[in-house]
Amino acid sequence: MTLLLGLFLSGIAAGALGALLGLGGGIFLVPVLTLLFHLPVRVAVGTSLVCVIATSAGVAAMANEKGGADVPLALRLEIATAAGAVFGGVVGVLIPARALSLLFAVVVFGSAAYTVYKGLGHADEAMYRRDYRPRRWGLGYAVASLAGMVSGLLGVGGGFIKVPTMYAIMGVPLGVSTATSNFMVGITAAASVFVYLGRGDVRPVVTVITAAGVFLGATVGTLLQVRLKVSLLRWALVVLMVAIGVQMLWKGF
Repeated sequence: MTLLLGLFLSGIAAGALGALLGLGGGIFLVPVLTLLFHLPVRVAVGTSLVCVIATSAGVAAMANEKGGADVPLALRLEIATAAGAVFGGVVGVLIPARALSLLFAVVVFGSAAYTVYKGLGHADEAMYRRDYRPRRWGLGYAVASLAGMVSGLLGVGGGFIKVPTMYAIMGVPLGVSTATSNFMVGITAAASVFVYLGRGDVRPVVTVITAAGVFLGATVGTLLQVRLKVSLLRWALVVLMVAIGVQMLWKGF
């Protein structure tokens, strides 16, 4: 019973953070399942993929009239991300792992710096609005492709690259960017989870309990997001990107 309660509470925390920052929750859940609950990595990843889908469902269920995912934008960027992932799989054997880690760190730090720059003088900007038009499509496609390539090679999610790409580069409101990112990672997870199901790496009891917590956390996180200031969410995203960048630098060196 204690184990199941721990999984449920961990799911709530991962779902809330994933919904708030547009990351799907997997980046938080996999370390928790492996380090705290001592699950095999493959089982943790399989569980996380199902929970990412639950996060997307929770965000979609709580979408309000002001915002929500920009589905056309998501589908266009997802094509670039998938193409980058395929390219990464082809050339992955030719690129040293350390070089990939350093390249990823550069991208993350650059995204964090540009997100800070983008927020200067915009302390009172709206979390959601519909009077925007995505711009700089070429650069957006390029960064999304790079995120897909390097994320696939290093086994990490690309949401923390997609959110600043849409927000800081393409001019999409931060609330819409996080919702769109959650929609995109849900598509990617849905396409990947069947591999883990076929291998038996998705354990029903662990997955159902954790996914229930993730869904609840995602709905709560979506409700909280409307009440948060953009500046607070922006700085939380920057801190997370810097932490991931430092980790990638450590792997690179």
